[in-house]
Amino acid sequence: MSWSHFGIFVGGAAAVGAVAGLAQSGILHNAAVQDTAGCMKAGDAISAGTQSIVDDANDLNAEARRQNKIDAAVKARMAEIEKDVRAEFTKQVDSEAPAEDK
Repeated sequence: MSWSHFGIFVGGAAAVGAVAGLAQSGILHNAAVQDTAGCMKAGDAISAGTQSIVDDANDLNAEARRQNKIDAAVKARMAEIEKDVRAEFTKQVDSEAPAEDK
């Protein structure tokens, strides 16, 4: 074994010892709990933001469907009215025209 391998081994052993010491003192546990809580809060915030976007999209979709129903009803009613108005004004124009224009 070379000196560089021995140095890596000693460094690894020291790191393991330091982590084990921190684990026994509860510092690592507390840090892990705080990190997990932070991630959960971030997840909740993202979930709430996503739900807000979904709700807004559903509202827009419902309003678009409502507007389409209104537009279709108006178009159908206008088609009915147009027939009657056209017939009325055709009759009026024909009755006003001189006999030679007929």
